[in-house]
Amino acid sequence: MFKWNILGVLRDRTRSVFPLTVVAVGVALTVVLIGFMDGIIGGMIQSTANLDTGSLRMVNKAYYEEEHLFPMDRALAGQTESGKWLKSHSPEEVTWSARIRWGALLDIPDKEGMTLSQTPIIGTALDLLSSGSEEIHRLQLTESLVQGRLPVSPKEMLVGYQLAETLNLKLGQRATLLGQTFDGALAADNYIIVGFVKFGLTALDKKMALIDLKDAQDSFYMEDIVTDWLGWVPPGFDIEKLELIKNELTDSASDWIKTPPASWSPDDRPIFLTVLDQRGLGAIYKKFKAVRAVIIGVFIFLMILVLWNAGILNGIHRYGELGLRLAMGESHAQISFSLVTEAFAIGIIGAVIGAIVGAGCTLYLQVKGLDMGNNLAQTGLMLNDVVRARLSWRGVWGGMIPGILSGVLGSWVASLAIYKRSTSNLFRELENE
Repeated sequence: MFKWNILGVLRDRTRSVFPLTVVAVGVALTVVLIGFMDGIIGGMIQSTANLDTGSLRMVNKAYYEEEHLFPMDRALAGQTESGKWLKSHSPEEVTWSARIRWGALLDIPDKEGMTLSQTPIIGTALDLLSSGSEEIHRLQLTESLVQGRLPVSPKEMLVGYQLAETLNLKLGQRATLLGQTFDGALAADNYIIVGFVKFGLTALDKKMALIDLKDAQDSFYMEDIVTDWLGWVPPGFDIEKLELIKNELTDSASDWIKTPPASWSPDDRPIFLTVLDQRGLGAIYKKFKAVRAVIIGVFIFLMILVLWNAGILNGIHRYGELGLRLAMGESHAQISFSLVTEAFAIGIIGAVIGAIVGAGCTLYLQVKGLDMGNNLAQTGLMLNDVVRARLSWRGVWGGMIPGILSGVLGSWVASLAIYKRSTSNLFRELENE
């Protein structure tokens, strides 16, 4: 019977073209929307992790509570010992790097050494001078250079290109950083500006500077001291599993604190955070998941509604056929099952077509991206100017399964109308044809 139903669907296009088109369009739109939303939230989380928080973060509790002030005296000492501990107590897929986040006054002198311009900036110190540094690849600094080069010698600095335009900076120009040392004294050191970088995040392009980690330790008197240890996981890692790793590290650290490194202060207490624990990303991530669920639910409802009506109209045109089948001995349940089977076959074909089209559009948006320009500048979020979709099997199945189910449910609801009509009435429809 299944074979004959399929042949009937293929031969009678009025029974298949419209529902197939509805399913294909619905699935394609769902796949694109899921991919686009996953790309936005994934890109935001990835940008935040690479530039600021890491996928995981170990930081001194005292520093974290006042990090908006960049309190260098609250940084965590014992960099070497801390790095060894993290490596031995973390899963193999987690990679750790030390960083120093700092705030300072950037002073640009003229030829006579007098102040030409000044502005407060925020900065990050990371490994820029080591051969094959992962940090350079992680922040895509080579691709992000607008002008100049990467640092190759000590005391060289990269700045955001909009900051350079605001202060009218030139490559090779000397700049003085005025900040706070680990001991609370005034830090003053000279750097040479060697490159302008476009981070793609307006807030950072206007205020960010990058220097080498060892240079920062020298300028701020922080030998073997860092403000942050940031950990990263491979692409495609389930972000929700970070919470498990964080809890394991927190449990292990309770024993570590009992015998801390000698360089720690008595009140030093390392804490562990995930990227979702910081910058309000956890709440945003939950909202995105809820919105995505609502979008899928709305599409399922709309497709069920459309296919339900299509099934009713299709059933009206087939009342004669249904009456004949009932007269030949088929039960109402068997006919209802056959209609649902037809809808299932149409749903699979339509879902496959829709998935191919939707995946193609999503892949295009993933490669090319959508340039939002300055539209995201005022959001306060680390959203790249170029928003990209993210194609995944989860997104494809998230579009296909609702598309198939909507057709089946719509046809099943429509088939219930058969139970409301008698066999004689249905058979009379055949006589009128």
